Amino acid sequence: MIKDAAIVTIRNSSTRLPNKAIMEIKDSARSVDVVVERAKRTKFPVIIATSTDQSDEIFIDVARSHDVNIFRGALLNKIKRWHDCFLEFGVENALMVDGDDLAYDYDIGLRAMEELKSSNFDMISSPPDIVPGFFTYAISKEGINKMYNVVSDEQTNTDVITKFIEKANLSNSYVSLRDYERNRKVRLTLDYEEDLLYFRTLYKDLDLLANGKTIIDFLDKNPTVSQINLHRQNDFLKNQMKFNEGIK
Repeated sequence: MIKDAAIVTIRNSSTRLPNKAIMEIKDSARSVDVVVERAKRTKFPVIIATSTDQSDEIFIDVARSHDVNIFRGALLNKIKRWHDCFLEFGVENALMVDGDDLAYDYDIGLRAMEELKSSNFDMISSPPDIVPGFFTYAISKEGINKMYNVVSDEQTNTDVITKFIEKANLSNSYVSLRDYERNRKVRLTLDYEEDLLYFRTLYKDLDLLANGKTIIDFLDKNPTVSQINLHRQNDFLKNQMKFNEGIK
């Protein structure tokens, strides 16, 4: 039983950037390797939450090589996957670590988990001005159950969960941020070819486990690096908006 966990949500069936989860980033380390090792920096037990689809078989070996747990569930409905993962491992509270976030800031994650456990909120989420890719959610079992109750169908696509948070009427608060973690013209998530080039360039000179402050300091000193993929943030936000508009 794992009371508090860092759950890495990942699939290998991306359409915008096929096989992005296993793209090499630096010295044979793939994107999934980077995310899992950064999640381990939270000091919480890590669970890879992926699907039962054949394309995700590879994550069995990934979990074994990193000595972490794995859960396989619904392909499209990641809320159901989370719910079933919580149930399987007895999770009470978890950091939801997106497999696209190769610069996940474990310091923010720890802060969010503390805020979640010391409050009555269902969820601690990222404010609009956070550096994209630094953090997503910390959520309680109660919050997961509330969302699952409004979208339990395995075939429902819940790739973007914003509308489902609203439908479930979750009590939510924003994680506390430091100045360097907000209002930056930086994009730290992997969805497009430009993002892949960006991370390879970023980590060429940085340790794969560098903390958020070190990453931002590097980008401040090397502003051209951020320009590699910054224009893609608008595309990313438009895709999210389009997805949300399609939810009834």
